[in-house]
Amino acid sequence: MIRAVGRALAIFDAFDEAHLSLSLQEIGARINMPKATTFRLVHTLERAGFLVRLDNQQYCLSLKVVRLAGLVKGTIGIREVARPAMIEVARETGETVTINALTGHQRLCIDVIDTPSPLMTIVRAGEQLPLLHGATGKALLAYRAADEITKIIAATPGGDHVDRAELDAELEQVRRLGYALTSGQRVPGITAIAVPLRDMREEVVYSLALTGPSVRMDENRERFAEIMLNAGAEISSRLGSIEASRALTL
Repeated sequence: MIRAVGRALAIFDAFDEAHLSLSLQEIGARINMPKATTFRLVHTLERAGFLVRLDNQQYCLSLKVVRLAGLVKGTIGIREVARPAMIEVARETGETVTINALTGHQRLCIDVIDTPSPLMTIVRAGEQLPLLHGATGKALLAYRAADEITKIIAATPGGDHVDRAELDAELEQVRRLGYALTSGQRVPGITAIAVPLRDMREEVVYSLALTGPSVRMDENRERFAEIMLNAGAEISSRLGSIEASRALTL
């Protein structure tokens, strides 16, 4: 993305339900933008009709933004939003890429791009699996409330054998790193990397996963993790996550 365009778009992310109007200084502080740059871009957006300057010298979004929001295709879904990033991840890694959704106490695979490489791992759209095993489920489980995790454990076959302290430590690591990584946890010989996808409420109900034979994946773990983090931020931004949009413009 052209840096100036990215910075201009980042200004919109300074506004939210708790900050409907902001001063120039507040806008710059909320998106970590230099004062001079903030001044120049805010006035450009004001002249273009996307921002309105109020009597108290604060700024708010204009009705022009509301009009554009009304043009968003009502039927657009996670598949359409995620597909371009999924294709790029598959191209860069040569491995299987999936989008998964939280559904009850399980995760549902809703879209797949398979790798043409040998020793591929087969993941089918429509497949439902427990959240407790594998990176794909852990990337979703890590962002559930403690009481919800307790219910998920109780509803999962074999859940009574789960070491809760060990699980909590693993989920904390997922939150700290921003991704889940497992090897042979669900399927022997398979390594998976999964990242959470945030929506406009910053909630995690989808995850993006990369899976492949450990003999190919393990030597590329760090590079693949970085690719996945970038793809996750891109998809989350398109889903409306302000946090992800800010990360992309830094």
